[in-house]
Amino acid sequence: MVETQTNRDGSQIVLRPNRSASWQSNRRILAAIAGLNLVFASGFLAIGAWMILPFMGLELFLLWVLLRRVFGKLQIQQVIHISEQQLRIESGYFCAEQQWQWPQQHSGILVLEHQHPWAPLEISLCCRAKTVRVGAFLNREDSVELLAALKRQGLRVQQHSRPDTLAM
Repeated sequence: MVETQTNRDGSQIVLRPNRSASWQSNRRILAAIAGLNLVFASGFLAIGAWMILPFMGLELFLLWVLLRRVFGKLQIQQVIHISEQQLRIESGYFCAEQQWQWPQQHSGILVLEHQHPWAPLEISLCCRAKTVRVGAFLNREDSVELLAALKRQGLRVQQHSRPDTLAM
């Protein structure tokens, strides 16, 4: 999802993955698995196999850790602030965990277009020799929308190419 907001200080482009990767969905999945584990645990207790219960708890904890890491990668949010003087990129899960700040007049867009029709455009923002890939989790339509939004904000495309035509 690409959302563009404009105010008097500049523009802000917010990039979020689809909402099906929300932590509320994780809670429902974990609650369903915990309920199933509770049914199995009551059966194991009824037949006297109580030694299996710590392993079931460990399994539930490891599943929670795995889902948190996977859905954490899916829920990353990127915010691009563009003003007349600077370009700031913030990336993170709950808050801005990584941040880049560059002068706007020296910043540009690098676009790498893949042959596959479902593959998104690889869009990177660059300043001198530093690049940051934005919108890696977006589908092709949202990637095209992101590229158009960046162009509307005054950033210029410095390179638009396919992977097989890049000069080494």
